[in-house]
Amino acid sequence: MAVDPQKPRKILVVHGVQMGANEDLCQDAMIRDLIKSRIGDIPLNFECDLFKYENIEDDALKKYNQLISLLVKNPIGSAVGKAVLDIVGDVVLSLQDGSCANKIRSGLKKKILETYDAGNPCYIVAHSLGSIYALDVLNNLIGQGGLFDRSSRKTWPIQGLLTIGSPIGLGMFRKGRASVSPLGPGEKWFRWLNIWDPNDPVVSGEIFGNYLVGNRIAEKYVSADTNHGWVIRDIVTDTGKTWLMAHTAYWQTAVVGDKLVDMVTA
Repeated sequence: MAVDPQKPRKILVVHGVQMGANEDLCQDAMIRDLIKSRIGDIPLNFECDLFKYENIEDDALKKYNQLISLLVKNPIGSAVGKAVLDIVGDVVLSLQDGSCANKIRSGLKKKILETYDAGNPCYIVAHSLGSIYALDVLNNLIGQGGLFDRSSRKTWPIQGLLTIGSPIGLGMFRKGRASVSPLGPGEKWFRWLNIWDPNDPVVSGEIFGNYLVGNRIAEKYVSADTNHGWVIRDIVTDTGKTWLMAHTAYWQTAVVGDKLVDMVTA
């Protein structure tokens, strides 16, 4: 298969830690609205889609939710316990790197390859924990061979990666991800943009953010080897929010829309 640049560009959104179920998620609509608000007069034929994996995680945590219901009889206490489990459990499942994480990665890879088989240029927007899964799948696709020929972007299942609010710089997530897969020789470069707010505690690992002010996060993956084939840039932004509100503010932040428009129209 080969990408057809005349077909609509597919922007595939990968969400992060969530509460609720798959049917509650709408980040693809938020990205669609953000692009429309920033695109101006630029002609762009695009579609937005969302890879939903919350139900996979919920299934893996079901037995623990049942245990909470048995042990905590107070309805409010039970609801709070399940909400905390829903959030913390998603992170733990990714760090355990077991069957649940593998199922999520397999599902994301399948969705990307379906887009590739259809001939649509695909761009990934990944938030928070979703950026970890997205980078894993991207490295896997590069490593399997036959794709990402640096002489032709038509062979690339993913044309570019934009991560927002990513914890990729934290030690617990960098383990096993100290580098990205090299593309090999050629003249084309893969673009990875990482946008983050210093007030975002998920990025910094500090409860009130600010710890990583002025530091590189994704750019730690840059290599001097020209055969590496990646252009990696950190973009620090002020979403105007603080604490966890900063972590969820990227969906309405102008710089995210502007950089995404630049990426898909280049």
